[in-house]
Amino acid sequence: MTGANTELSESLMRERITFGKIIYDLTNQLEAKKEECIKLNRYLHQAHEIMLDREQVIKELEERILILEKANADMRDKAEAGLRKEVQLQEFCDMLMGKKSEKFVPESSLINVAIQQTLGSEFDTQEIEEIISIAVTPADIHQANQEIIKGNRKKKRYKAHIGRRVQPSWLEVQTETIDISGDKTGLKPMGKKVTTYYDYQPGKIIKVQQEHLQYINEESKIICEPVKPRMVEKGTVGNRLLAHLHSRRFGYGDPYYRQLRFIKNTTGVDFAASTVDGWEEVAYKKLQRLLRCLRKVIMQSTYIKADETKLKYLSDVGKGKPSNGWLWVFLSPEHKLVLFEFNPSRSQHIPGEVLKDFKGILQTDGLGSYTAAFKNNDQVTMMSCLVHIRRGFKKAEKYDKKLVAPVLTLFNVIYRIEAYADRNKLTPDQRLQLRRKYTVPFLDKIKSWLLEQKNQDHLPGTPIFKAVNYALGQWPRLKAFAENGYIDPDNNGVERVIRPVTIFRKNSMFAGNEHGAERVALFYSLIESCHLNDIDPFTYLCDIYDRLHDCPANQLIHLLPHNWKKK
Repeated sequence: MTGANTELSESLMRERITFGKIIYDLTNQLEAKKEECIKLNRYLHQAHEIMLDREQVIKELEERILILEKANADMRDKAEAGLRKEVQLQEFCDMLMGKKSEKFVPESSLINVAIQQTLGSEFDTQEIEEIISIAVTPADIHQANQEIIKGNRKKKRYKAHIGRRVQPSWLEVQTETIDISGDKTGLKPMGKKVTTYYDYQPGKIIKVQQEHLQYINEESKIICEPVKPRMVEKGTVGNRLLAHLHSRRFGYGDPYYRQLRFIKNTTGVDFAASTVDGWEEVAYKKLQRLLRCLRKVIMQSTYIKADETKLKYLSDVGKGKPSNGWLWVFLSPEHKLVLFEFNPSRSQHIPGEVLKDFKGILQTDGLGSYTAAFKNNDQVTMMSCLVHIRRGFKKAEKYDKKLVAPVLTLFNVIYRIEAYADRNKLTPDQRLQLRRKYTVPFLDKIKSWLLEQKNQDHLPGTPIFKAVNYALGQWPRLKAFAENGYIDPDNNGVERVIRPVTIFRKNSMFAGNEHGAERVALFYSLIESCHLNDIDPFTYLCDIYDRLHDCPANQLIHLLPHNWKKK
């Protein structure tokens, strides 16, 4: 028992020692865990403080980002506004001092790439090279800088008419004696009737005296050969001098006051400006019937080009400065006739009223007046101008040449195809076949390029943005160009007949009143129609002034420039 108790005591002792060690180890581990917890709490506290600091920093950064985004938006708006102003300033500088040529000469590599990408390899390479091989010379057009002199219209004190002006005595005199025809039995001579007027011969003014011999018969009736009719019947001007004044003013932009000063300095003949203006009014009234015939012939055309240009005139209301009026121009390539119509307004009612009897294709620029005038007229097919579409990309070339060079190359190839047709004098049917084979694929290529640029993020107001939007808006109206061989791709023909009006504006500045502007429109209609038919305006006016007085209404069409033959 004692031994067993001893062993049991030793066993209990060993267990206590073992449990004590275990408890000691656990206590040490617990202390270590507590220290770790304290450290973790401290780290957690520090991390929390760091997170709070980071949230504050993030909040400050977000506020700063908002401020920077707002500043960036302001700077973007200012940059866009500055770019638009730069574009406008460049356009104004080009209008005043820049070149007017819109010719684009692409590199030969660009042309080859455009042809390969557009037509592919199934077309005849030799034929297309022959079509586009046109001599291209860089345009070198310099325009003088015209100084604009401003002035006010002052009221002039009325002066009484001093009578007919005395002409020089050394002027060459041509005397014509005109006797009656037939039997003079029983007639007694009774003096002569003298008609005096001034006429024009190349380089000089002459005085013409027509002496009409008079006779009296047994019934005391005076018999005399009638006086040859003239445009100004009781005036002192012959038809040739009248034609010279009108052709110089409207055909070559030489105002009356310059012509009269030149005539006075070189010949001594002095005409009053009011007298010359009265002669023009008489001619205008007699030419009205010819203008009505011209208008009727143009309205029978199947294809008309239309445009408008500004012409200042002095309003009867008396604003103290000229008012803006408009010359509406309608060109018929079919008859080679052009009609000028003056109106103070630029509204849609003007082309709608002038072309109310027209049925066919009307080619214009993007002016909304034409679209609004014929939107409900199924008999008039509207067509756009390829040059106006191309012009926007030509302006954008200065800002991004690399972007617009491919599309300008495509336009260039299209015009080379048209030049090929002109050189070979193709008929409308042959020209239509050429367009379907070559031009239509290039037009489709341009349209695809426009749609791609439409999806790009171009800045509003920039030249490329405006050019793309304008082109897409006008593109559906090019359908008539691809379906008719007698249609021109652009409106350049009517713009060429407007050029003399620009010279008129520079030299004459304005028309005296609205009626004076209507007279300008009439004479430009006749003279520019002469230029279209390669007729000298002076020769034409001389002839019709002699023939108009006894021309019946059904023969007036033979006096129009496209049918005119000198008598």
